Amino acid sequence: MKKWVFAFLLATLIPLVSACVFYKEEATFDDPAFLDFAGRLTLNASTKADASAVGDIVSFELTESGLYVIGRLADTEGNVTYTAGHYSVSGSDYLLDGFGKLSFDNSEAGNVELTITSNSGQRQTIPARLTKPKDQNLAYRAWIVEKTRVTTFGWTTVSAEFTGCSFPEIAAFLRANSHKVPDNVPDLDISTLSFTGTEAVIFIYDDNTADMGTFSLSGNVFHYDWERADGGLMGFTFETEESIIEYQDGKCVLTINGKIKNSTTSGSVTFLMSPYD
Repeated sequence: MKKWVFAFLLATLIPLVSACVFYKEEATFDDPAFLDFAGRLTLNASTKADASAVGDIVSFELTESGLYVIGRLADTEGNVTYTAGHYSVSGSDYLLDGFGKLSFDNSEAGNVELTITSNSGQRQTIPARLTKPKDQNLAYRAWIVEKTRVTTFGWTTVSAEFTGCSFPEIAAFLRANSHKVPDNVPDLDISTLSFTGTEAVIFIYDDNTADMGTFSLSGNVFHYDWERADGGLMGFTFETEESIIEYQDGKCVLTINGKIKNSTTSGSVTFLMSPYD
């Protein structure tokens, strides 16, 4: 629901596949705190159903900034929901706040024996697949969304700046400027945006739920796909335009431009973000 509403609110603004140029000149950041521990664990579907400590979990994303995202099967159709939190590391143990402990050898990508211990004391060792980050990039970390600026172009050009990224505030702005918006917009903010070296892009909300998409880098070109829970794209047809990531004064400024095909409305969203760690 949140993912669909976010897509709807920004449908005139965000292309599903966009090109982003990374400007690295004069940009310096400390390495993310958990760069050496990041990766994705994909559970073996043939064995996880018997694991009492695993239940409906299908994956763990462990980000460079010490955030984890757990993917769980939501239904028999294969839809996945995501929840997020913080993790720390002690030896080969990953301590996930609010969940429990993961134990595995993170020295090499490939098949690993993963021991999952829940906070309730349930414990199970199962096969899993470990994917490690491909390389390093300034973008590969978690970013705190400090401000969002939304601009729409049509018969008139209007814009507004918001603290953080609040769905209700953006919805009110769009309604006030003649855009149709659903009545049941969730009362949520995007608190954190994370890019990982395993090519996951993660939107984390203020209630610790999350949405995930995938991206790839080809030189300085950034290709982004955000899938619906049913596995299809969101259903909007966009004219692809260029979006830009700049690094200025210790901040990341992400500006995304878009236009719906056969529509006179276009616009942009700019996120001003600071490093999470």
